[in-house]
Amino acid sequence: MTKYGMLIQADKCIGCSTCTIACKDEFVGNAYAGYSGAQPATTYGVTPSTWPNQGSTLQMTVENGQNWINFGEQVNGTFPNVKARFVYEPCMQCDNPPCVAASTNSAVYARPDGIVLIDPTLSTNQTQLPASCPYGRIYWNDASSIAQKCTFCAHLVDQGKNPKCVDACPVTAIIFGDLSVATSTISKSIVSLNAQPLHPEYGTKPKVYYSGLIQ
Repeated sequence: MTKYGMLIQADKCIGCSTCTIACKDEFVGNAYAGYSGAQPATTYGVTPSTWPNQGSTLQMTVENGQNWINFGEQVNGTFPNVKARFVYEPCMQCDNPPCVAASTNSAVYARPDGIVLIDPTLSTNQTQLPASCPYGRIYWNDASSIAQKCTFCAHLVDQGKNPKCVDACPVTAIIFGDLSVATSTISKSIVSLNAQPLHPEYGTKPKVYYSGLIQ
């Protein structure tokens, strides 16, 4: 049976954030019935700010918005001997998802192909859902009163397409495919690169793997 997963190659990632931008392009303002509600837009503002002895300046403020592919960094060492990797985190699409257990009325469910979805209607007012994810990958949409997260672009996958972030990556650092097939590109890559999930100690059995992290 098909089990979709993702491999993110941290040593290939250049930190361009194209995957995050592609995600926003696909979901901000766009609801996909049965899959997800519209992702709220990030709003930017400029407010006056006065710094001592520097006169009046402008300060950028960022409000609202969600990053369904969250950006982070892994840094090891001390200056000048420092190594760094960019680490992008979507929903881990766990095989043992705590968000499913935390939901009521089956608002969060795992499909037979392993993709975990939050029903955009049934999750209304279930404010407990963001705290249920140990990876911090579930957001709360105040305007719509629903929980939201990465869906692996299930609406595109069901059309035989890749998640948007996969096709958008300029250095092909993200591989998507069927983990149940030993000869699939993702399965062979996980083995050859000795890729591992983040925080296996959480016991959630994530289906997002990483290679090239600093050891």
